[in-house]
Amino acid sequence: MSGAHTRKLSAAESIRKFCVACMGGSYVLVSECAQTDCPLHAYRLGQAGEAARPPVRTIRRQCLACCCGNREQVRACAASPSCRAPFDPCPLWRFRLGSRPEIFERRRKKARRTLLTLPGLVIEKPANQEAS
Repeated sequence: MSGAHTRKLSAAESIRKFCVACMGGSYVLVSECAQTDCPLHAYRLGQAGEAARPPVRTIRRQCLACCCGNREQVRACAASPSCRAPFDPCPLWRFRLGSRPEIFERRRKKARRTLLTLPGLVIEKPANQEAS
């Protein structure tokens, strides 16, 4: 099917998919999971309680645990949706930076547009010179 569009999963749906893959594809084992020290444990069945942190922040904790706490490795994670065999793409990859991808992009674009100003440094705008 050319032109088929797959819906992007939400953070909670991505966690659920990750948990099912972790348990070998068994939904029953996901519901019986005893790994309470896993950052994703509260979200394994879909939604967590009110006291739980947001799912994207929980995914960030899981990615840091996967990469032994190395933030640069999380950023450079190769388990993207375009990774090749023998590796499988990670369903959490889109959220590995701790925010929704569209929000992250918006912040990055804004940071590029914002001029960095330092105290005591005055930068004058160049005068428009007319071509003669």
